[in-house]
Amino acid sequence: MKYIKLNKNWNADSGNSEPVVSVDQNTVELNFYLNPNLFPHIDEGDKGIIRFNDVHAYKLELITQEEYESGKFRFKNEELPWGKFYELPGSNWRNDFPEDKVVVNESLKSTKLKHFIFFLPTCIFECIAAEYRFQFDYTIAEQLEEKYPKGYLNHYLALFSTHFDQLNSGSYKVYTNLYIQLEGKKEFELLKEEIKKIKANKDVDSYVKIANYSELPNFGRKQLDEMIKVIETYDTGSKYA
Repeated sequence: MKYIKLNKNWNADSGNSEPVVSVDQNTVELNFYLNPNLFPHIDEGDKGIIRFNDVHAYKLELITQEEYESGKFRFKNEELPWGKFYELPGSNWRNDFPEDKVVVNESLKSTKLKHFIFFLPTCIFECIAAEYRFQFDYTIAEQLEEKYPKGYLNHYLALFSTHFDQLNSGSYKVYTNLYIQLEGKKEFELLKEEIKKIKANKDVDSYVKIANYSELPNFGRKQLDEMIKVIETYDTGSKYA
């Protein structure tokens, strides 16, 4: 069986809390607790949200890992390992998706739909949809927005994730040059001023969580400190800025 693992820097909590499923027209939202023991940017009580758009149908089936590994599901653990969030390209869902599924929109064209499956501690969630989007439900994000309403560092991190995937000083320098070209030197100076306030308020760790919205693999405090150092020491008077 072909599968693509979709969760890079998060996973469901290993506890027994069940996810909450909500439906709004053609959208299905799955809300669940995140595992705080696997990644440093996730704390106890943090939640994740997967939003599926243009949904044809979904199914939430109560089943444990032990039951799955003993063969009490139509897929086998040897073909599809328990415990992650996957897309199943080439799935035969038109023929073998559970008959007791919840149909959201019968009229969607099947050629544009994908098969997603998510293994949680006490259940398996499957969804036939056109696309999905995962986001962290961090209460800290709202707090930072109140403290730093202009959101210069947040914007800087978001732009970085759309242009680069290498976490090193070379990438940070190249990107900072690009950032100044796109946003201007005045905006860059305001970014530096905001970082001074963030450091004075001891909020740098919180921005490690914000950076992980973009699912950059292995982005931790060390990488953020290195990125901030590049920003603070960058020479805007050089011919490259």
